[in-house]
Amino acid sequence: MPLWIFRSSWRPEAIEAGLQTFEERSRKVLRGMSERMRVALLLAVAMLVYGNTLLNGFTFDDDPYILRNPTVTNLSVKGLFVPTRASNIFRPVSFATFAMNLAAGGVHPFGYHLLNLLLHAAVTLLLYVVLRKLLEGLQQGATVAWVAALLFAVHPIHTEDVASIVGRFELLAVGFLLAAWLFHLRDRPILALVCFVLALMSKESAVAFVPLALAGDYACGKLKPLHRYGWIAGVAAVYIALLWKIQGGRFGPRIVNFLDNPLVWLPAKLRILNAVRVAWKYAGLHVYPAKLSCDYSYNAILLYAGGRHLVIPAVAALLVLALWFWTLWTKRGEWFLAGAIYLSGFAATANLLVPTGTIMGERLAYLPSAGFCLLAALLWMRLEKHQRILAWAVLAIVVAALTTRTVVRNRDWRDNFSLFSAGERAFPGSAKMHFGLGGEYMNRGQPAAALAELQTALRIYPDYPEAMEFSGIVESQLGHDQEARNFFEKGLSMTPRDNPDYDFRAVNLAAQLMKLGKNDDALKLLNEEIANSPGYARAWSNRAVIHFQRGELTSAREDAQNALRLGPNNPQAQNLLNLLSAPAASAPQR
Repeated sequence: MPLWIFRSSWRPEAIEAGLQTFEERSRKVLRGMSERMRVALLLAVAMLVYGNTLLNGFTFDDDPYILRNPTVTNLSVKGLFVPTRASNIFRPVSFATFAMNLAAGGVHPFGYHLLNLLLHAAVTLLLYVVLRKLLEGLQQGATVAWVAALLFAVHPIHTEDVASIVGRFELLAVGFLLAAWLFHLRDRPILALVCFVLALMSKESAVAFVPLALAGDYACGKLKPLHRYGWIAGVAAVYIALLWKIQGGRFGPRIVNFLDNPLVWLPAKLRILNAVRVAWKYAGLHVYPAKLSCDYSYNAILLYAGGRHLVIPAVAALLVLALWFWTLWTKRGEWFLAGAIYLSGFAATANLLVPTGTIMGERLAYLPSAGFCLLAALLWMRLEKHQRILAWAVLAIVVAALTTRTVVRNRDWRDNFSLFSAGERAFPGSAKMHFGLGGEYMNRGQPAAALAELQTALRIYPDYPEAMEFSGIVESQLGHDQEARNFFEKGLSMTPRDNPDYDFRAVNLAAQLMKLGKNDDALKLLNEEIANSPGYARAWSNRAVIHFQRGELTSAREDAQNALRLGPNNPQAQNLLNLLSAPAASAPQR
């Protein structure tokens, strides 16, 4: 609050006038603030709160979506319009920005985080401008819009969207959606459609703009000609049809892993009822964001087959929906708008209409939280009308508390070890967090600690091929070769041929068989692997070693050369070629 609000006169005869001035100014704090100052404060707050994310590295999904994603590392126009092999994702605009980061700064994370920070600030500003436009018929609508945007700027549930580099999917989708909405409100339909297409190409959840455009116009009592909504719906329909075709006659991943979203494996009725219960967890995190996590996969959220655990959330949800429809019926546009943003934002990701690839993720709350923040701002304005000083004090306390939580949470994302440790503390029953920690202990050269975490992950979820694979690697490092072989074989048997990790697991098993002296079994496996995946360098280099050990030097040289052609940094192949090129090279004695 500006310091001049507390300025008073020293003259006794001015005390009454001074008190009156205080009352007027406290009521019109933002009204007296220039538009430029409001915008500057929002941008400054948004960037300062997330400023410490600039110190973070690459974490979690940054590796598969950026560092190991050919769409990003080998940028081409054609490649952008092909879904990723690993997860069947089609988001060309988002991947193009990752590729530009890679071209500009390589694999240094600072530039990626800086762009995320700027995008969040831009989204905050766009939200303020859009809400201000939508609420211009409401008394003190600009103040409500500003308070909502301020809460949005600092809310810790957005940490995953800003601190995680791949959170940019949400930042771009929501940013372009809000830009489309603003152009729509300003009667610039062509620009609105262009921004809508960019939003959809950033992430498919931007389809929420279809109901939001209509809901926003209804809320402010300014419906557009019917054909305007027809164009928006038409663009969405064309995009959905193309997405279906591009993703191979489905939406999302080819196979949804039980570990990632156990709801998919439930009957439709139970899936919907449990999804409603999960929806209340989102609401709880908006109100009290104390326990945050990067992961809510099995077994972080308990699922139920009936009883009060499902009935109470369902009844409560029906009451909330009834209240929302009441705001529509009674023409309370601003309250209806808050609900519309929240519900539309979750419509595509809540596992209600169709199952998705994840049971829950804080990143998915980025757009819905705009509706929550608007609702909070409307409630705050009610208080401000009756208790102005108290209202501003409450706002200051809430913003300070949210800011503190966000700054602290940002540091959890500085590296994978910090992130997985925080996730394990939040949800000790999460198999994925124990697996992640096990991998980090492996990288730190602590095999005993790694094995303990991996065993915990397998106790929680026995059919976990990734945990089996890592357990095999650790057991092999510890010299427990037969145990390692068992883990490798189990992990590979649970991995379908079209899984991107199949090649890695097959060659690991072959290498373990070689270590055990089972070269015939290893050669058979490697021959099959090369026949099915001739572009996998490690398979060629391991087979080259077997040929060398058998005295088949010509075959060994050819395989090693193929390995280096496919992977120029393959040390196994390079060392073998150096050995073959040495004077009087010969096969090892057997």
